[in-house]
Amino acid sequence: MRPMTIAQRQRPFPASRRRSRIYPLFFGILVGLAPAGAQTPPPVPPGTPAAPGAPPSQPPPGETGAPEGQQAELVPPATDPGETPSGALAFFMASRDYRTIRELKSILTPQAKAAYDHDSVNYNGRKGVRLAAWDYREPAPKPGATSVSAAIKTLWEDQGEAVEQRSETARLQRDPTGPWRVGALTKTGSENLRMKDAVPGVTTLRMLLRAWRQRDLATARTLFTDSFLKKVEAKGDGLAGLFTPPEGKRHAAFRIQSLDPSGANGAVAKVSLVDIVSGRPGPLDGAPRTLTLLKKGSRWLVDDWR
Repeated sequence: MRPMTIAQRQRPFPASRRRSRIYPLFFGILVGLAPAGAQTPPPVPPGTPAAPGAPPSQPPPGETGAPEGQQAELVPPATDPGETPSGALAFFMASRDYRTIRELKSILTPQAKAAYDHDSVNYNGRKGVRLAAWDYREPAPKPGATSVSAAIKTLWEDQGEAVEQRSETARLQRDPTGPWRVGALTKTGSENLRMKDAVPGVTTLRMLLRAWRQRDLATARTLFTDSFLKKVEAKGDGLAGLFTPPEGKRHAAFRIQSLDPSGANGAVAKVSLVDIVSGRPGPLDGAPRTLTLLKKGSRWLVDDWR
C-alpha cells in the first residue's frame, strides 16, 4: 500500500460526508435544548378521565360527535297543537290575523278552509279592523267525543279603538284517532262599540289614546296641558309609568264609552283600556279611566287622567 501524500492528508471530506456527520450532531443538540412541554405526550389509555379544568374535547369540523356506528340525536318535531281541543282553539285564536294565514289554515278542516277562502271576514276581520282580544271557557268534551263547541267573545279594533264586540261559536272536531281541528266558525251576535258622535274634543281624545296604545310618549306630550305634565313628572315614573302596561301584558285596545261637556270649555271622557297577555284569552271589559279635557284657545288638551 502506497503511503499518503501531504496533499491527500489535507484534502477535505466531500460535502455529502460532512453533512451526514454534522446533522446528527445538530439534531441531538436541538432535542436537548427543547422544553419539556414541547415534546409529544404519550398516548392516553382509553377510558382515562380528563384532567380537572380541561375543556371538553370538540369533534373535528364536519363531524357530529356521535359515537361511531350511531346517528346524532335529532331535535323532535313540534307538538301538534290539536292534541287537545283547548290547544287547537288557542292556536286558532292566536292565528286569526292576515299575517299568519298559513298557521290559521293548518288548524282548519278542509270544509273550514273552503269557507275561509270564500269569505275570510269572519276569521280575520275586514281591512283596517283586526282582532284585538278574546275570551272563552276552555272546551271540555266528554271522554271519547269527536266534536265539541266553544262560545267565544271577540274584541275588534280599528287603529287601536275597539269598534266591535262579537259573539261566536267555534266547532272543534276530530277523527277517532286524529288531532282536533276547527271545523266551523259562526258569528252569533255583534255590538257596535265605535263612538260616532262628533263631540268637541273627541279628536284629541282619540289621538291621545292611540299614543297610549303605541306607547308614543312624544306625541302624548303634545296633547296634555303643561300643568298636568308637571304634576305627572313629579311622580316617580312620570308619563312613561302612566303608559306602561302591567307586567307580562301589552296594550290591546281602548274603548271610548262617553264624552260629555263640562262647563263652557271642558269635557269629561269615560274610557276603558284593555291590556292582554299575548295569545291568551282574557277579560274584554278593560280598566276604567276618567279623562278631563280643557279647551285652550283653538285646541283641546287633556288636563287630567285618573
